Amino acid sequence: MQENKRKQQSFEYGAIILLCSTVLVKIIGAFFKIPLSNLIGDLGFGYFSSAYDLFTPIYTLAMAGLPIAISRVIAERMAKARYNDVKKTLKITSRIFLVTGCTAAIIMLLLIRPFVSLTDATGKTVYSIYAIVPSLLFCCIMSTYRGYFEGLRNMYPTAISDVIEALGKLILGLGFSYIALKLTNDVAFAAAGAMLGIMVGGAASATFLYIRYRAKGDGITKQELSESPVAESGKTIAKTLIVIAIPIVLTSLSNSVASLVDVTMVKWQLNHLMKDSSDLIRNMYDASIVDYNRFVTKSLVDNEIPTFLYGIRSKAFTLYNLIPQITSVLGVSALPVIATAWTKKDTSLLKRNIESPLKFTALVSMPIGMGFVFMGSEIMGLMYNTVASVEIGGVMLRIYGLAAVFTGLSVPMTSMLQAIGKEKISLRNVGIGAALKVIVNFIFVGIPTINIKGAALGTLICYVFIFIANLLSLIKYTGVKPSIYKTILKPFIAALFCGLSTAILDLSAFGKIGTVLEIAVAAVVYLSVLIILNTFEPDDVLSLPKGETILKVFKKIKIIR
Repeated sequence: MQENKRKQQSFEYGAIILLCSTVLVKIIGAFFKIPLSNLIGDLGFGYFSSAYDLFTPIYTLAMAGLPIAISRVIAERMAKARYNDVKKTLKITSRIFLVTGCTAAIIMLLLIRPFVSLTDATGKTVYSIYAIVPSLLFCCIMSTYRGYFEGLRNMYPTAISDVIEALGKLILGLGFSYIALKLTNDVAFAAAGAMLGIMVGGAASATFLYIRYRAKGDGITKQELSESPVAESGKTIAKTLIVIAIPIVLTSLSNSVASLVDVTMVKWQLNHLMKDSSDLIRNMYDASIVDYNRFVTKSLVDNEIPTFLYGIRSKAFTLYNLIPQITSVLGVSALPVIATAWTKKDTSLLKRNIESPLKFTALVSMPIGMGFVFMGSEIMGLMYNTVASVEIGGVMLRIYGLAAVFTGLSVPMTSMLQAIGKEKISLRNVGIGAALKVIVNFIFVGIPTINIKGAALGTLICYVFIFIANLLSLIKYTGVKPSIYKTILKPFIAALFCGLSTAILDLSAFGKIGTVLEIAVAAVVYLSVLIILNTFEPDDVLSLPKGETILKVFKKIKIIR
């Protein structure tokens, strides 16, 4: 009975759990960010995004690496039946996380004033940053238990906690923002209200995970503990975690490289552009600025335009960022499975669990990316209600769409390298990619005629490199050569036809309804080409919940032949 409680999930099963929860979370997130941006406008969304983009990498440094390290250590100890080590790892980790959470909060408090003075001439971003700082403390609990359960290959607690966090953000974030706007009529305070809602949502998620562990435990029996070797010392476990975690912590920034570079560089560069080329930039975006001024009591002044443009960039980036956020769950689910196969030296299992995440990732990321490339302006117009969203954000989303194809694939490969103990290699790849992003940003954002769009170009170059470097590194260090045609090329061909169908079927005359119809037709085209190319194989579905039943149905309707 106890053993059944700890029934481990395969990669596909775990991936489906996390993928479903992530899709649900992203839908909830869309219901949060899209109405929020329409509520507080491009300028207010610029304040919100500036604070959020500063918070995300600090959160990642403090919290994202250790859960992955815990997951890997737990998976390895479980494979060796060292159950006492498993229990002690959780205890040691809780202490480490308390320290890292407090440290991260202090660092963020110290950075607030220098950051705001450097990037925001209005100084109003400070309200949103102060509102989010307490989140780092609640993340300590949340990240500890997520990493622990993921290492046990139980993705349900992570999935449920994600949904709780997202719902708290949606309900409280929009609620607090609306109240603040009504009371103050200041979009800067409304942005801070939204950040406060995010903080409370994180607190609710952390509380759930703690109660879940206390109520149901982890399924390790007393007999297993008594028969297990004596646990290593706390110092040894802490050292193992830290050695593994440091490169993973830094590499985990791969999902935040673009935001980190943009939030520290782009507004600073835009501030300088406004001093030297304000007339040129105002003339370039005259229609967008006029449209914004129609709905506010005070027209945009020069020192607000960098935040205004950053808000539009963040709208496009929010849609682009759906892809790496969704595909990253495939890496999280694959990590303990690959770590187990690597520990057991099972080459066939290792190859299968490298190819499956790559294929699943390509199937998800490529059609969305190509949709952005071919329909950037239409999608921005569908989601947001300002001229600037289409005029400026549409161009950026097209570039981000191409970047998303490479980002979506590179993020899970980072987790795979971490699973086989090559954290330093993935860190090197991400570091070089970040350097390229800085260089491209510096060159292109600084050109007045390109300005904010240079941030999207930098993201594209960054992730093209990381994708190529990660793939070559994975082949080199695992000795596994995944089938590029089967895992990547087939989905790409289908996605290309998907995108081309939207160009051929031009329904722009029908407005937003036409855009929705084009997307629906493109989805049908994508699935049809996948079937024609015989993309799906029996192994892709056998490990899913009710896999044998699904396989029979797929064979019957010729999806699998």
